[in-house]
Amino acid sequence: MKEEVEFRSLVPYVKENLIKHHELYSAQCKAEYWEENCSNALKKSGFGSDWKPDFKHTHGVDQTTNEGIRIGNKSGAINEDNSLIEISGHRLTKHKTIDDKLKFLKEKYEDYIFCLAVNKKSWKQGSKKYYFVIIDSHKIDYFNQAWVEKIGAKGVKKNQVSGWECHAEEFSASITKSMSDQLWTKIKKPLFKEFYEIIIR
Repeated sequence: MKEEVEFRSLVPYVKENLIKHHELYSAQCKAEYWEENCSNALKKSGFGSDWKPDFKHTHGVDQTTNEGIRIGNKSGAINEDNSLIEISGHRLTKHKTIDDKLKFLKEKYEDYIFCLAVNKKSWKQGSKKYYFVIIDSHKIDYFNQAWVEKIGAKGVKKNQVSGWECHAEEFSASITKSMSDQLWTKIKKPLFKEFYEIIIR
């Protein structure tokens, strides 16, 4: 883990890039658009970035700074009182058992998660407000949690294992079989290392 740093200096550049994004697009800035926005902000604020528009990713790491800080870019959803965000993660189908999946998740490939979240309800109403949330990835420990099976309640999946879930003090997570064993994580405010509101209009 790299020495802890603060990323406040990125915010003006992230906002500037978001304003430009919405001069062209009405849709939310996410995926590769967010990665490139972040890369530009990292470079302008002196951190540097190795991001390239080649659609290649290394186990959750989207870009690395000049000092070797590994960043995973995520879009996400934030709740009404800004106390919780939800992000999606790895698809874990190739790891066959829950033990195999947790062994994979035990390895931390990124140092920080840079989440650019929106409130879905207010976004649908026309609000262009983003929440730039930075999380220390090492504080989300999937491996040492008590994971339990989720059981389907209806249809062909009734009474069958539909996935797994865990509930820790500051986050909860689930793995959903019907979505390629995708990992979903809800992260509570105490794990927000940095939090910035960015209002576009």
